[in-house]
Amino acid sequence: MKEKILFVAAGLAQAPAIREAQLMDYEVAAMDGDATAPGLADAPTTYVANILDAQEIIRVAREFGAQAIVSVCCDVAMEAVAIACQELKLPGIPLEVVRVSRSKLLQREAMRREGLLVPQFAAVQTVEAALATWDTFKTAAGVIKPVDASGSRGVSYVNNRDQVSSAFELAKQNSRSGQVMVESFMPGIEYSVEAWVIGTEVHVLATSMKVRTQPPYLLDRQVHFPDDLSPEHRETMIAHAIRAIQACGFRDCPVHLECIYSPEGPMIVELAARGAGFKVFTEMLPRVTGLSTARASIQAALGEVPELPEQHQGQSASLVFIDPTPGEFVQAEGLDAARAVPGVSEVVIYPKPGQALHELRSGSDRAGHILTYSTDPTTCRAAAQAALNHIRLIIR
Repeated sequence: MKEKILFVAAGLAQAPAIREAQLMDYEVAAMDGDATAPGLADAPTTYVANILDAQEIIRVAREFGAQAIVSVCCDVAMEAVAIACQELKLPGIPLEVVRVSRSKLLQREAMRREGLLVPQFAAVQTVEAALATWDTFKTAAGVIKPVDASGSRGVSYVNNRDQVSSAFELAKQNSRSGQVMVESFMPGIEYSVEAWVIGTEVHVLATSMKVRTQPPYLLDRQVHFPDDLSPEHRETMIAHAIRAIQACGFRDCPVHLECIYSPEGPMIVELAARGAGFKVFTEMLPRVTGLSTARASIQAALGEVPELPEQHQGQSASLVFIDPTPGEFVQAEGLDAARAVPGVSEVVIYPKPGQALHELRSGSDRAGHILTYSTDPTTCRAAAQAALNHIRLIIR
């Protein structure tokens, strides 16, 4: 009899794993709170149910008879999935690991105990405390964010005391616990470290560099594998990343870690016991590392040890987001020419005709993306830029 696997969340990030599990000859079901979630179309058995409710996950898992529960790149469902796995005595990411993964405060405290470079930070619950903390820091710029949100929700760059109150309120609205973090700003280029922890041993899979927007909105505009660090600086960053992962007690999970290479050295922004979002974990990493992240996620959920590649020399990859032009979107021109550029794998425009586009303030404001692959990083990045140069958004 086939083993049964339940996927919790069925968005675009989960769809590849849902398909992979069927190719691996498992019986598959998927659940999502959104009946139109695209991954549901890939699953033979589907449930429309609240993925944030552990008891709902347990109910569905029992009804389906699941021997494993998988959640890929879905930060918001992690705790409910961990609770469900614990109650059903199924393999899964330990609940205490998930709780550290979801708490920027617990991460900062663990890294400070480890002696890693961290910004000034404090958790606050009132606007008065946020203002007092700002005054204590005596910093030229800071970041105010929820302790337990993801995807840059509720995050504000602040360079004036007058901005603290509104930034606090925005962060508090996006915090499940009501706690807000006030941090000094970390200048420098952002990098990522993608890893998998087996037991407590950290296996680094790949590193990337990012191009971000300028403050006040700190968003990824480009992601490039590999990074552009010198071998010495890369080795230092990886060493810091491994110390941070171990300090936070991560085990038996994938890890996405973000790091700023500041003038003082690597400073960890945050880390999560999951793969990176969007297409990085599910599509880019397999091409870059040779690891089927979908297969590895399924193996881990079944209590098996994922088969990780050893020093695989994969392709270079570039993900470039298309900035919006404020106004009413009419159409995008130059898409055929962009897609014809050698190395271009994907060009996608998000808005529909008639949709209003706004200034780039959050990920939902992006107008589209370009994805390129090549054996050479310079060629890969040049292809993405060439494709971007062909595209013109028509606005009225």
